[in-house]
Amino acid sequence: MLRVAGPLAEVADASGTREVRLAPRLPGGPPVAGDRVRIDDSGSQGIVREVLPRRTVLERIGSGGRVRSVVANADVLIVVAAVAEPPLVPRLINRYAVAAVAGGLDMAVVLTKDDLPHDDAEVAVVMARQRAAGHPVLIGSAHDAALVEQVRELIDGRVAAFAGHSGVGKSTLTTALTGVPRATGEVSDRLRSGRHTTTDPRLIPLPGGGAVVDTAGVRSFWLPPMTPADIAAGFPDIADAATRCRFPDCRHMGDAGCAAEPEVDPERLSSYRALVEAAESANRFARGHD
Repeated sequence: MLRVAGPLAEVADASGTREVRLAPRLPGGPPVAGDRVRIDDSGSQGIVREVLPRRTVLERIGSGGRVRSVVANADVLIVVAAVAEPPLVPRLINRYAVAAVAGGLDMAVVLTKDDLPHDDAEVAVVMARQRAAGHPVLIGSAHDAALVEQVRELIDGRVAAFAGHSGVGKSTLTTALTGVPRATGEVSDRLRSGRHTTTDPRLIPLPGGGAVVDTAGVRSFWLPPMTPADIAAGFPDIADAATRCRFPDCRHMGDAGCAAEPEVDPERLSSYRALVEAAESANRFARGHD
């Protein structure tokens, strides 16, 4: 499935691309870009009857507090973040890292707008932390052909989902990689957090193999319900330290005998703890409304 828009979807099969309708209350649905589906072609227009099991999925909490799938069956989540305008937010990258592990995706980071004034030391620290976590990191300008080719090599024939704040260059990179124009816009003056320029995720094949899914820009990314162990899995440094904690059920929240306290970068540990606190708060809220 290339794209979903209300009751309609654009799909690709052996005959090319076409528009189909979505049956109500789809088993396995609702569908998103990247889904594999079963189509009923017995009528004048194809109708999607079933969403097939997903190999990977990126999920977030959407409106109304419901878990919402963003993209399915991607191989790698590429978090695109600007070093300035909008400001770099390391904790957002960490949230995506947790979501990637939970959904079965690899993750990489692409930092853009390095031609703008920014704090070199801050950016170097963020890059070092992400690389230490095992995530490839690239930096440059989304308008620079050199960065575009580095991203193409990073994707390497896989299906890549771009995610991150609005206004960081996701759509610019998508257009440069695929040759298919996407909406682009300027950064919001009011919040400096970017103006939404892509509304519905769309899977676009890449020349030579692979594909890109350009997801909508966000101001925040709320994780679906998770346990502390789920969250720790998105922090390889904390997961490693957990093997040396005194107690196997250590939550790394100041627990006695916690190995993460002395071993893990304080900013990384603080980011993990904030996610655990948010998850536990959301769970309490959900229980109170059962």
